[in-house]
Amino acid sequence: MYSLKNKKGALLIWVFIVIVGLSGMAFAYMTLVRYEIISAGTELWNAQAFYLAEAGLAKARWALTDGEEAVGWGDADVELGGEGTYTVTTADNGDGTYTITSSGYVPDDTNPLAQRRVVEENIGTSSAASNLSLTATASASSAQATFTAANAIDGDSGTQWKSSIANSSWLKLDFGSSKTFDRVVYDGTKIDSFSIEYSANNIAWNPVTNPVEAPAGTVSFDSVSVQYLRFNVNGNKPEINELETYDIAGGGTSLGQGTFITSW
Repeated sequence: MYSLKNKKGALLIWVFIVIVGLSGMAFAYMTLVRYEIISAGTELWNAQAFYLAEAGLAKARWALTDGEEAVGWGDADVELGGEGTYTVTTADNGDGTYTITSSGYVPDDTNPLAQRRVVEENIGTSSAASNLSLTATASASSAQATFTAANAIDGDSGTQWKSSIANSSWLKLDFGSSKTFDRVVYDGTKIDSFSIEYSANNIAWNPVTNPVEAPAGTVSFDSVSVQYLRFNVNGNKPEINELETYDIAGGGTSLGQGTFITSW
């Protein structure tokens, strides 16, 4: 009888041990499953944040290329498909390149569960607009021999307009009808200073407003719609290889490929 009781007691102990072991295994398994679920959820949120940032970057490239927005534009807290938001900014590096920075947040940037940032820097740029000078007629205050005003708008940087006088020289473009433009690109030498003017009737002239030269040789200003443009230049018989005119706001910008950086 004593032996039977001992056996029953041992059996109960072993059953208890097995139950505890199985419970421990079940707990460990549930913990692992919970961790995997949390991990999978985190990875999903991270992926969503990344693609939100990519969406902001794509929006910025489209807006700049299509002429919908000018560099310096940005958009904040844009909700996309109920999955999260993105904030994007654009910047001119001052050397002819742009930088676009886009951050994605899930669910938003206040208390994000996940966030990713995508930066495309050193993006090469060129005008997608056509050079209005190519179809204009050029005249000048003076010219040396065969170095006529027409040489400055023929699309060939190997030909030049050369003034025959020092200082107070000008190169004038007649577009034939009213044209809209907001940028002048010049390539020349012996230029000490210059100014840009416009006219609707070739009589009354006004200086362009808010001119900014960046990079050197590229001057952007407030858009005007007129028939005439005059490039006034001071220097010792200045020379202009090419004088180009563009409607950047209306024509957009062509963007090259930049360097990508992803962070979180």
